[in-house]
Amino acid sequence: MALQSSGQISLQDIANEFGGSTPHSINEYYRNGGLVGGNNTNIPTSGTIDFADFYGATAATSRQLSNGDTNVNLSQTFGTDWASSIGKILIIPSGAEIGDTAGNGAIMVPSGMGGTLSIQNAGTVSGVGGSGGTSSGSNGNPGGSAIVISNANVTVQNSGTIRGGGGGGAAGNDGSPGSTGYQEGPYYWQLQCNGGSGGGHGDGGNGQGYGSSATNGANGSPGGGISATGNLQGPEQQYCDIFNPHHGLSQTPGSPGTPGGAGGTFGNTGTSVSPGGSGGPAGKYIQTNSVSYTLQNSGSLQGNAP
Repeated sequence: MALQSSGQISLQDIANEFGGSTPHSINEYYRNGGLVGGNNTNIPTSGTIDFADFYGATAATSRQLSNGDTNVNLSQTFGTDWASSIGKILIIPSGAEIGDTAGNGAIMVPSGMGGTLSIQNAGTVSGVGGSGGTSSGSNGNPGGSAIVISNANVTVQNSGTIRGGGGGGAAGNDGSPGSTGYQEGPYYWQLQCNGGSGGGHGDGGNGQGYGSSATNGANGSPGGGISATGNLQGPEQQYCDIFNPHHGLSQTPGSPGTPGGAGGTFGNTGTSVSPGGSGGPAGKYIQTNSVSYTLQNSGSLQGNAP
């Protein structure tokens, strides 16, 4: 709670607000000196310091994000206050959406933080969508996490929406080549009764993420038709049609490639395909990197849990 804005302030009042070691001295409480945050601009960083400088001072410093902010690294947001022991409050107001465009989290809480942090979200925090698979039978990629926490002593108070990106759709399989028929040569005369090539796979669609909708997977391409080559007089295929059954052989077109799966919407897995790969998992609404945190939720959480 902030110190009073008028009247008498004692050294004990200041210590109760900002902490510090006994015996207390007012010289402990310079701004940006480790106990008093940079938000208290009336308190000097050096030189003459007076009790009246502490009117309205508070041990907690707050920052508010704006709609359209992306890839927010809180050590940069809080600057010199990040490593200090003062409490920190991050506010995402109603109507604001904070997004990830780089795959590292829409809001990142890096290590090296001093004190405590309260993230108060009444808006929307959105992860990036996972990309679809692009090679034959490959899996879709995971959606991105919305909030990434790498430091302890963090509380997330959510009355809005925190959502991981949708997973990418799986890629289909390439089609199989057709059967090769009769082959003769190389001699004086030649005949190759060729099967068709397999069709190409369809790529997976991208998952929904900040500023982007989920997309459908691409269609596979059709298989190739049969063909015949040689040095005989007349169309070679007519000879293949004679020699193939005579020798118990089959000459067939290639099979088409299978289409890719659709990308997932916010908080949902991408579509798997068969034959083909698996859809990518949804991103986490909160990702923790070997640290604990506290969640107080009355809003919407979409995606995988930490």
